[in-house]
Formats: sequence, C-alpha cells, structure tokens
Amino acid sequence: MTALFDMDGTLFAGDSQLRFARWILRRHGWRRLYLFWLLPMGLLRGLHIINTELMKRAFLAYAWGMKKETLQSECEAFVREEILQILYPPVLERLRTHQAAGDTTVLCSASPDWWTRLVGNALGFTHTIGTPVPLAERVELMPAIPAPGNNKGANKLVRLAALGITHAEIGYTDSAADLPMLSICDKAVLVNPKSNFAKQVPGAEVLTPPKGIRPLPFTLGCLIGA
Repeated sequence: MTALFDMDGTLFAGDSQLRFARWILRRHGWRRLYLFWLLPMGLLRGLHIINTELMKRAFLAYAWGMKKETLQSECEAFVREEILQILYPPVLERLRTHQAAGDTTVLCSASPDWWTRLVGNALGFTHTIGTPVPLAERVELMPAIPAPGNNKGANKLVRLAALGITHAEIGYTDSAADLPMLSICDKAVLVNPKSNFAKQVPGAEVLTPPKGIRPLPFTLGCLIGA
C-alpha cells in the first residue's frame, strides 16, 4: 500500500516557507531588509506579471548571501525545534499506522527541499519530495529551480512517476492544488479543507485538527519576523 502526504497545512498548520522566513528573521534581524525586494516582487505577482515559481524564488531572498553550512544548520534547528513540535496529532497517528503496516509513505511538498527532506527523514517517510533548490556556497538572490519546476499541482505527478509511483491507495492533503495528486489515489483524506475544495472531492474523509493560528496575522507576522 502506498500513502501520499502533502506537508504544509496537512502535517501542521500554516506554510513552512513563511515559518522558515520568520525563523531566519528572528535570528538574523538585519535580514528584514529583504522586504524592500519582496514588496515590489509581490506587487508584480499580484498583477500576474510573474508566476508562482518566480515569486517563490524571489521570496527566498531572506537567505540571500547566507553560507551554505549556516543555512543547513538553521534548517536542522528549524525542523527540530519548530516543525516537529507542531504536528497535527491525528495526521501523525495516520502516518504511524501506515508505517506500522509496512506501507510505502511519501511526503510530497511544494516547499523547498532545504528543510522538507529533513522533515521526511525525521518522520521516517519512505520517500520525500520537495521543490529542489540547489545550494551554492552562498545562497543566491534568485535560486534556480530545476525542471519541471515548482513541485506543485501536476509537477508532483512528474516527480512521483520518477520514483515509479503512478498510483496510490490513499492521499492526504489540505489543498485543492493537490487535485492532480489525488487523481492517482483510490481514497482521499482532506485536512481542514476549504468548503469549495471539499465539494470537489466527494466521498473524501475529512480531518479537522485545531489549527491554532489565524491566517492573516500569521502571514504578516512571518513576513516581518514578528
């Protein structure tokens, strides 16, 4: 049996990219200067002049110039001290049940593999797929993302297929962006889904663990490192 898991919003509340930005800004306060770069890029995204992938690359500017070994150390601490402390208990229980049964478990996330692979390793996933963002000796201003690009939507199917996975018995997600991933799953489990998304997946099981965050204050707080 194969079980596919999204990460952000599925294993825990909120976006790990925002959480990691907050983590870095709190520990390296001067990096809040990245906002002077991010705000105009955000405006271009809002006007649909740049796409999601380019915006993701621009957002990583909070780490611009950071030494590779420093970033790796920060990722390890971030996963250990934050992410592993906020996992949704009912979703973690499902993961442990699959693992105890000997199922193949796959963590498949759009978040950068800088920390996604560490989450996967810590939780014992069979395979972990994140958006690959290769690291130079120092983080580049606009780190490249190799083809097929941002690991979101149909691109998840491409990377799953590269592992030989074209079908799964069950998939867990919170997002409509994962409808392509769910299309290869026999069963869907939705975690705190929006009503419109839930309607698109009739018959899905729904889990509603408490989020513990309010979206707008959470997002703004993360962006400024509050």
